[in-house]
Amino acid sequence: MPYSASQKSETPGAVAPVIWYLLNLLALPVIGFLVLLSIAMKSGDDNPIRRAHSKAGVYMSILGAVLISSGVLIAWLIHGNTGSFWTFAIVWAIVLHTSFVLWGMVSLAQAIGDKPPYFPRKLM
Repeated sequence: MPYSASQKSETPGAVAPVIWYLLNLLALPVIGFLVLLSIAMKSGDDNPIRRAHSKAGVYMSILGAVLISSGVLIAWLIHGNTGSFWTFAIVWAIVLHTSFVLWGMVSLAQAIGDKPPYFPRKLM
């Protein structure tokens, strides 16, 4: 019976873009996005799974920034600088940020398993 570690397969390298997506959210906001963007721009002829994860990471980063900032802006336009605005803004930002981090963790599990991310196929 052969040892299972002796079977070598080429890894698609889809973990790196997802790690940079999570780093963008958790530790290095602008630097992580720039590295993720450069990975996505250079992944034209790469493995399709790596390309899918890198494009999905860029799209989700942009979507997260737009949703968080637009929600806070709309709340400020409605409530002004009141306690109601600050309560909504903090809860809105925390809930959205947490949901994008959770998507990144699920995407990391998908990348480790050599599967495409949960993302619309027409955008990849």
